[in-house]
Amino acid sequence: MSGVLLRERGSEPQGDPSKWRFRLFGPLQVTQGGVALELGPPKQRALLAMLLLRPGIETGVDQLIDALWGEDYPAYAKNLIQKSISSLRGLLTAEEPNDGGISLEWSGGGYLLNTGTAEVDLYLYERLASAGIAAAHEGEILEAAELLEKARVMSTGPLVEGLDGPMLERERLYRQERFLADMEVRAELELELGRHRNAVPYLHYAVHKYPLRERFVWLLMLALYRSDRGNEALKLYADHRGRVVEEMGVEPGPSLRSLQARLLLQDPQLMVLSTLREECGERGICREQPARHF
Repeated sequence: MSGVLLRERGSEPQGDPSKWRFRLFGPLQVTQGGVALELGPPKQRALLAMLLLRPGIETGVDQLIDALWGEDYPAYAKNLIQKSISSLRGLLTAEEPNDGGISLEWSGGGYLLNTGTAEVDLYLYERLASAGIAAAHEGEILEAAELLEKARVMSTGPLVEGLDGPMLERERLYRQERFLADMEVRAELELELGRHRNAVPYLHYAVHKYPLRERFVWLLMLALYRSDRGNEALKLYADHRGRVVEEMGVEPGPSLRSLQARLLLQDPQLMVLSTLREECGERGICREQPARHF
C-alpha cells in the first residue's frame, strides 16, 4: 500500500502483551512481549518477509533466489539463504518452550514458516477484508462497513517498506490494488448507508492520493452532491477532466461523464441511487445498480 487512508491513532489490535507480532505493513517488524527483535541485514529481512507472504506454502531455495535477486543473483546466494534461515530459526524459536508455536522448518519442497499463534497484521487484514466483502454481497451493509473499516486501519504503510526484491515489488503492487479495491467498497458502503457527509473527507484524501482512480472521483462527486455541495462536485469533475486531458490526452470515462450530466440536470434519482456495484460479468464490466427507494 502506498499510504494509509486517514488512519486513526490507537487503532492497532491490542491483546496479550507477551504475544508474538509480525508487522508487514510499513517497515518489517517482529516483536515479542512488546520488544522489537533485531532481524539482521536487509536480505535476511527480505527472506523473512517472503516466507511470511507465503503462509502454509513451502518455498524452495531456487524460488527464494528468484524472489530476492531475480536473474542477476550472486554466486553466494544459496549459502546466504541457508545462513539467513539458520539465523532466523534461532531468532524465532530460541525460547523454550516456544509458547507462540512458531517454527521454521525444511520439508521435501522447501522452507515453511509456521507463525503459530502469533499475530500477523497482513493475515488479520485479509480476514477482515474478506469477511467485509462477503457481508456486502450478502446485504449485511452495516456489518460490511464495520469490518472493512477495521481492515483499513490495519494498513499502516507500504508492504515491507524499504526492502528490495523482484517478488516483493510484485507483492506490493498486488496488495495495493487489493487494498484500493477494498477501500472503494468501503466508500460505497458509506454512501449506501446514507453517511455521505462522513465519506467526503475520506474520499477527498483518496482522490488526492490516487487522482487517476476514477471510482474514487465518482464516489466523491456523488457524496458532495448528496451533501448539498453540487457546485463542488461539478468543479471536481472539471478539475479531473482538465488533469486527464492534459496528462493523458483522453476524456474521463463514461461513468464519470454520465454522472456529470446527471448532476447538471439535478437528477433526483441520484439521491437514492445504490452505490454498490453488481457482480462483474464475463467481460469484467461492472455497473451501478438501479436506484433504490428507502
